[in-house]
Amino acid sequence: MTLYSELQSNPEFTALRAVSAELGSDPLQVQGPGGNTSIKSGDLMWVKASGTWLSDALSTDLFVPVYHEALTEALAADDGRADDVGPFTCREENPSGLRASIEATVHASMPATVVLHTHCVATIAAAVRTDAPAFVKSKLAGLPYAFIPYAKPGIDLARAIREHAPGGTQILILGNHGLVTCGATVTEAHNLLQEVSARLAPSSLAGSAGIDDAFQDRLSGSGWIPVPHGPTQKIAHNARLLMLADGRTLYPDHLVFLGPGVTIVREGEQLTDVLDRAGQQQFPSKLVIVPGHGVAMPDTATASDIALARALGDVLVRIAPQATVSRLSEDQEAELLDWDAEVYRQSLNKAGR
Repeated sequence: MTLYSELQSNPEFTALRAVSAELGSDPLQVQGPGGNTSIKSGDLMWVKASGTWLSDALSTDLFVPVYHEALTEALAADDGRADDVGPFTCREENPSGLRASIEATVHASMPATVVLHTHCVATIAAAVRTDAPAFVKSKLAGLPYAFIPYAKPGIDLARAIREHAPGGTQILILGNHGLVTCGATVTEAHNLLQEVSARLAPSSLAGSAGIDDAFQDRLSGSGWIPVPHGPTQKIAHNARLLMLADGRTLYPDHLVFLGPGVTIVREGEQLTDVLDRAGQQQFPSKLVIVPGHGVAMPDTATASDIALARALGDVLVRIAPQATVSRLSEDQEAELLDWDAEVYRQSLNKAGR
């Protein structure tokens, strides 16, 4: 009997798969192949594979076995091998050769049995605020949380967690990134995730907008289509949302799947010229906003691209009217665009969904 077959008989693993599929099917928690979950069993931590979709957790074997104690020791020793989770993967229990999530180091650094990581849009809307630490403190009083300033996902983030999260922390609010909760059981970690999501959810939203027929006609034959999501379309019709969208990237997965920031058609510019320019950049911008008309994306967009285009609207409408935002720096954008782990994830995106 393999270790994986033994794990399958564990009720907690069954529960993890169910919660993973639930979270992965909720676009307010997970978009496309984002987010990851894990469970520790003996020497091994079973963590979601890079590029896979949590929504498939009940129908697909998408968990990769990693020797979590060895990986944690390497992290603590600043051993360069921890930069690549590959050497810590149990190959005998990974016959399909899946690559562990880039966040495996984060999961390993949390001592709890179960770890859930999502890109909860309410959490991101809070975590991109310039006053995020104070704002989160006002909302999560009494909960065992820590705010982690933005760090590049993966080993840099794991080191930031070591620095900023005291013992007993069960909730991580990741600056410009998302949410992590953990517990001794799947139920405990999931209950915390739901509690945080509810506390950070705004009392009202900026609304949505339909797709303008004239805008759709203008895009006909251009290779671009309107983004099929009301809150994202709302950006083109709301001055505050447009201001929030106008600038460098707010969170990593937007950059990875849609390119840096967004492209806005300025006064005096021709839409066709802007669409051509956006698509021909070294790192193409896959969202073009025409103020007063709509938001477009390439008609070749994958399901992952569409999920992240929807997420931008869902995040922006949840940012409080008085809030200002903190964006990724030019250097932070560059290190994500030139990162082997994300190049790998993007290759899966282009080949599949």
